[in-house]
Amino acid sequence: MHGTALRGKKLCEAVGPSRERFALRGGNISSCAARVLRDIMRSLKKRAVIILLIVAAVFAVYAQALKNGFVWDDTALVLRDPFIRSWRLIAEGFRHFLFTDATASNFYRPLQRLTYTWDYAWFGLAPWGWHLSNILLHAAAAVMLFLFLEKLFAQFAVARGFEIAAVASLVWAIHPLHTSAVIYVAGRADLLAALFGFAGLYFALDRSWKAAPGAVLCFFAALLSKESGAMALVVALILLFIKRANPWRLLAPGIVMVAVYCALRFTAEHEPPPPPSEPVAAQARPLIAARAVAEYAGLLIAPVNLHMERTVLPFGRGDFATTVRAARFREYQTLLGVLLIIALVIWLRWTKRNDHAAFACLVAFVTAYLPISNLLPLNATVAEHWLYFPSAFLFTAAGLCLMHRRFSKPLLLAPWVLFLCVRTYTRNCDWSDSRTFFERTIANGGNSARMLMNLGGLESAQGHQRIAIGHFQNALQLAPDQPFALIGLGAAYLREGDFAHAREQFEKAAQNPFVRAEAIQDLAVLEFKENGKDRVDLLAQAAQSAPKNWAIQKRYIGHLDERGETARAIAELQRVLQTQWWRAESWSMLGDLWMHAGMRDSAFRAYEHALELDVHDDATRRKVAAL
Repeated sequence: MHGTALRGKKLCEAVGPSRERFALRGGNISSCAARVLRDIMRSLKKRAVIILLIVAAVFAVYAQALKNGFVWDDTALVLRDPFIRSWRLIAEGFRHFLFTDATASNFYRPLQRLTYTWDYAWFGLAPWGWHLSNILLHAAAAVMLFLFLEKLFAQFAVARGFEIAAVASLVWAIHPLHTSAVIYVAGRADLLAALFGFAGLYFALDRSWKAAPGAVLCFFAALLSKESGAMALVVALILLFIKRANPWRLLAPGIVMVAVYCALRFTAEHEPPPPPSEPVAAQARPLIAARAVAEYAGLLIAPVNLHMERTVLPFGRGDFATTVRAARFREYQTLLGVLLIIALVIWLRWTKRNDHAAFACLVAFVTAYLPISNLLPLNATVAEHWLYFPSAFLFTAAGLCLMHRRFSKPLLLAPWVLFLCVRTYTRNCDWSDSRTFFERTIANGGNSARMLMNLGGLESAQGHQRIAIGHFQNALQLAPDQPFALIGLGAAYLREGDFAHAREQFEKAAQNPFVRAEAIQDLAVLEFKENGKDRVDLLAQAAQSAPKNWAIQKRYIGHLDERGETARAIAELQRVLQTQWWRAESWSMLGDLWMHAGMRDSAFRAYEHALELDVHDDATRRKVAAL
C-alpha cells in the first residue's frame, strides 16, 4: 500500500501545470485519484483555451489574405506546375525539383507540391482556397509550437512555463515578419517545415523509444518540405544533449532518414539554375553575416518596412551617389551587427548559468539560424521568411528571461503586441495582386532588377510598352547582364514596333546559354513581323536547344500545324511525350492535332489521357463531350 501511495503521490505532482501539491495521508487513494482527474481536466481546459486563442488570433490578422490572388512565384508553382493537376502524378512529383515549367531552382520540396495537389483538387485555381490552406498550416504550426514548448518547460521545471509557452507562441503566430511565408502561397514550404519540425521536437522530448519513429517521420517530412527543415533534427539532438538524454534513439534513424532523402533528391530530375546575380566572396561573408544580424534584429523588434528582395549589399540599388550612401550605412550596420553578436554571446553565457531553459532555446535559435547566416553561400543575403522557424526559439528565450527577472507587468508588452497585430493585418494588402505587390515592394526598398523586370513584364502584357521599357532599362542599369531583362526589353520593343532595338536586345540575350533558346525563338517572331519571313528553322533550332522547355516546344509544334505540317507536328509532339508524358496540356494538344488530321478515335484517346492528368481540365472535357 505504501508503494502504491508513493506512486500516486508522484502522479499527482506530475499532472499538468497546476501548482497545487498534496500528500497522501492514510493511503487515501480515492482522494488522490479524484484530484488527479480534476487537475487533468483543468489542464486540458486551459490548453484548449490557449489553442483556440492562437487559432483565432491567426485568422484575425490574416483574414484579409483570403481576398488576395496569386503573385510572383505563385504563377509558376500553382498556375504552371503540371504535377499538381492529378493524384496520379504524386509519385512523379517526387522525381522532380520545383519550378518545372519556369526558371530552374535548387529546391527539392515534394511535400510542398503534394499540398498543392490537394488544394488544386479541392479549390481548382480559386486563390482563396490556397490562402486558406496557408492560414490553417500557420495556425497548426503555432499550436504545435505551444505544445512543444509546454513539454520542454515541464522537463526544465520552468515556473509559469504554461503562461510563457502561450505568450511566446501567440507572439510568434501574429508577428508580421512571417507574412511573407503565410500570405504568399509559394511560401508554404516554411509553414510545412516548421509544422513538422515542431511536431518532431515534441515527440523527441518523449524519452520513450516508442516516440522516436514519430519524431523521425516528422523530421523527414520537414526535410521534404524545405531543405532547412533538416535543422529541426539537429535542434532535437542538441536539446537531448543539453538534457543529458540518450540521443541514439534519434541519431541512428536520423542518419537513415538523411540517406533516404539524399537518394530521392539526387535521383530527381534537375536543371541547373542560373548563377546568383549578387555572388558574395568567401572573405566577405563574415561582414555580410554581421549586417544580416542587424537587419533581422530591426525587423524582429520593429517590423515597419517589410518587403521582399531585401539585401545588405551596398551596390545594385541605384546610381553612384546612392551606392556611396548605402555603403556608408552598411558600415554602421556591420558595426551594429558585431555588437549584437557580442551581446548574444553574453546572453548565452548568462543563461547557461542562470536559466537552463532559456539557454537551450538560445542554442536552438543559433543552430537553426546558422544555415541562413550568410556564412554559407545563399541565393540572397537576407529574406524575411527565413526567420520563420528560428525566431520561435528567440521569442521563447526572451520570454523566459523576462520572467526570470520577475517581470510582473506583462501588460506593458500589450502595445507592442497590438502593433504587431495591426502591422500583420495591414501587410495583407501588399499581396493583393501582382501589380500591388511589385509596386509596393519597389516603393518600400525592394527595387531590385528582378522586381523591376517583373513589373515591366506586367506592364508590357497589359499594353503599356513605354512604361515597360522604362522598367526594363532601370533593371538593366542595376544588373547589366540580366538575361531575362534583356528578353523582356526586346519583347516590349517588338510589341511597340521598334524592330531595330528589339533585335539588339535579342541578339545580346542569345549569348547567354540560360535564355539562348528563348532569344532565338523571339528572333523568329521578329523576322516574321519585320520582313514577313517564316523562320521555322529558328523555331526548330530553339526547340532543339531546349528540349525540356514546354513553352518553346509548344510554340514550335503549333507553328508546324499552322503551316499545314500537321503530321510533322504530331511526330514532334509524340517525341516530347516520350520523356514528358505527365503534362495534361501536351495530351490535349495532341488530341487537337489528331482532330486536324481527321483521326477522331486517336483524338478521343488523347483527350481522355489529358483528363486523367488534370482533374479540372474543363476545356478538354467539353471537347470529349462534343465527340
